[in-house]
Amino acid sequence: MIDRQARRPWRDGALFVLGLGGLLAVELLLTPASAATDGGFVYGALFGCSVAVLLSGVFRATDRQLATSAISLGIGFGIGALVDLL
Repeated sequence: MIDRQARRPWRDGALFVLGLGGLLAVELLLTPASAATDGGFVYGALFGCSVAVLLSGVFRATDRQLATSAISLGIGFGIGALVDLL
């Protein structure tokens, strides 16, 4: 469960924009076609970390929860991308 902290618009907004920017960068710089040949794990991991940062800004997660979710989603999306390639 995510423990919501007090609303901090600058921090939450910065996390949302950073996550959205990461998603755009991953989608524009690492296309799935190039990720299939270069390794889908990197593409999936970066995508998962970006989603975690974006959602941490939306749901006002603590710093520890941000780090935990970024690592967990990064690894999960990376493994999912590898399984999808097989």
